[in-house]
Amino acid sequence: MTDHSDHSDHSDDWYLDDEFWRNFGSLMFNADTFARGSQEVQLLLDLLGEHPGTVLDLGCGPGRHALPLADAGLKVTAVDTSPSLLAQLEAALDGRDIEIVEADMREFTREQAFDLVIVMWTSFGYFPDEADHRRVLDRIHDSLKPGGRLVLDLVGLEYLCRHLQPVHLTEYDDGRILVERPDLTADMTRLENEWMLIDGDRVHYHSFSHRVWSAGEIRSLLAQAGLAVESIHGDYAGSDYDLEAERLVVIAQAT
Repeated sequence: MTDHSDHSDHSDDWYLDDEFWRNFGSLMFNADTFARGSQEVQLLLDLLGEHPGTVLDLGCGPGRHALPLADAGLKVTAVDTSPSLLAQLEAALDGRDIEIVEADMREFTREQAFDLVIVMWTSFGYFPDEADHRRVLDRIHDSLKPGGRLVLDLVGLEYLCRHLQPVHLTEYDDGRILVERPDLTADMTRLENEWMLIDGDRVHYHSFSHRVWSAGEIRSLLAQAGLAVESIHGDYAGSDYDLEAERLVVIAQAT
């Protein structure tokens, strides 16, 4: 019997495994999510109240925010570790002037170069070592111009505690089926997830872990890095962050 299963054991560096993004990226980054990305950028720029000149998109993926930011006339630098996702962004440029950089957000810094840094769609929190999250924020602080702003788009711990389901199944139009098994661990500071993608006679399996914060915890962490929280919202439209908010959108300023 032929084994048609792809098993990827849990790794602390799961986000550096490009096979994960090749197998699951098309589920996370599709036409609908790109359309929402354009809407999110417009709402976010309205929420910020002023259009920055230079923007750093950390963990940019295939560019669902970088592309509309460039369309809005901003000078965009897009950073990610995944060669396959960056290749998708490059293929979608269509004349847009976006600087594409393959780099780890723990290492990338450009001294006082940006008016705005964005880390969208829970791209912050991948690391098992708590010091690495502070390291990223220190790099962001150094990369921001004085008074520059950071936008973190996270899933809030408060929302997860109320709405997390032990098993979630999604069936896609092309017949693929995704089974997700999430679990809050480590005193509810980490979200462990197992994903199984059934694609015809093939099964792709991957497990990964992600740090999650309450609104109060992320405020404290940002303050330690010299980033003063201006506001915390439940979505890009500026709604209050409460127990029903699906997103934790934090706007902070470099001090």
